[in-house]
Amino acid sequence: MANILEIINLTKVYKEAQNEICVLKNVSFSVEEGKFIVFIGPSGSGKTTLLNLIALLDKATSGGIIFKGQDITKFDENHAAKTRLTDMGFVFQFDALLPEFTVLENVLIPSLMANKKAKTYAKHLLEKLGILHLANKFPPSLSGGEKQRAALARALINKPTLLLADEPTGNLDTQRKEQIFKDFAQTSKEGTTILMVTHDIHAANFADLCYKIENGQVLKM
Repeated sequence: MANILEIINLTKVYKEAQNEICVLKNVSFSVEEGKFIVFIGPSGSGKTTLLNLIALLDKATSGGIIFKGQDITKFDENHAAKTRLTDMGFVFQFDALLPEFTVLENVLIPSLMANKKAKTYAKHLLEKLGILHLANKFPPSLSGGEKQRAALARALINKPTLLLADEPTGNLDTQRKEQIFKDFAQTSKEGTTILMVTHDIHAANFADLCYKIENGQVLKM
């Protein structure tokens, strides 16, 4: 299987007053297409920074990020924004669903931004995730697990090749966490590459490969 992502000597240093804080130091790893990769580490270990660099929401101090054969650290903001919209999907700790729109309307928002008609596919995603019956409900009436499944459908609506998930189960109980992990594992089996960062060691049971992040390093577990 070909590598969809290669991280090469990635370093991120933040400057605060007179101090420099090295959050990631010469990080290198590769990701095969269609794999579910989990990064585990405590708060402040650099997990979110890693995802933000890959998503081009932050700039690396040095190093390369090769995504689908291109070093995306060289992209200008327009190219980066287009890549995020069409090639990447995002799931966060907080579902970020808009309360004034129905579940179906929330799922469709990224497709509207990309000028795609995707209502049929949106319903397919909701059905696959077991929440089609909630399509016309509003987010405040949903459970935490239902909201995250809706957020996952929204992340997948533009058929991204890479899904980035930042602590997606941080607010869920054990049963709902396990269901979301299963959803991610199934999604990767269907071809979407997934990178998830979490402090929950239990996620490793569902991943194809697991890394730990500590002291600015990414180490295989």
